[in-house]
Amino acid sequence: MKKNGIKKEYYLIAILLILFIFLTILVVFGKIDLIDEMFFNKIIKIKKGYITNFLYVITYLASEIAIIVLLFVTALLFLRKKAFSDFKYVIANVCFGAVLMEVLKLIIKRVRPSWKWIVQSGFSYPSGHTISAFLLYGTLFLLVYKKVNGKFKNFLLIGFCLMIILTGFSRIYFGAHYLSDVLASIILGFIILIISNQFMNMEFNNDKNKNRKTIQTK
Repeated sequence: MKKNGIKKEYYLIAILLILFIFLTILVVFGKIDLIDEMFFNKIIKIKKGYITNFLYVITYLASEIAIIVLLFVTALLFLRKKAFSDFKYVIANVCFGAVLMEVLKLIIKRVRPSWKWIVQSGFSYPSGHTISAFLLYGTLFLLVYKKVNGKFKNFLLIGFCLMIILTGFSRIYFGAHYLSDVLASIILGFIILIISNQFMNMEFNNDKNKNRKTIQTK
């Protein structure tokens, strides 16, 4: 059963990689620019002051400074719950995603949308804010799902999902990224989380087996 499960994960990773490569080819040759522009034009129609203010907070929470602060706060929470060893998955995923984004941006060198209306430097593809939020909240989602029980569990899981969705949406809303930039980050984020989830399962299963043996010995 485990072998079949692992094979399914590998198939999913392969499919996601193919999707990313295909999307990247479309981006490099400008074959998706029209769709990106049309999507932005649809979104900008809902532009309102209160929506802008709300989404600005969301997009700021995925900035480099905010992510560092959130990682620090998260580390304290894990330490308080005596589960600091689990925090390695959060820091590893977020850091790897950040490095991967910078490398891809420098290779592809896609210019940011001409219609952006917030100050944003650097290249556009893929979206760094989106993958940072995806890996931070996505990794927390996996850890909470696997190890936390209680009435607030579902609330936390829904909250993590909303933060991921809203972050990607905010990057398009402000014109800082194209739709395809955000989609690329989501695809890569899923790949990293799938791999990370395999390591989590192996570690947590080993811990359960050790605890069972300890109890039986006693």
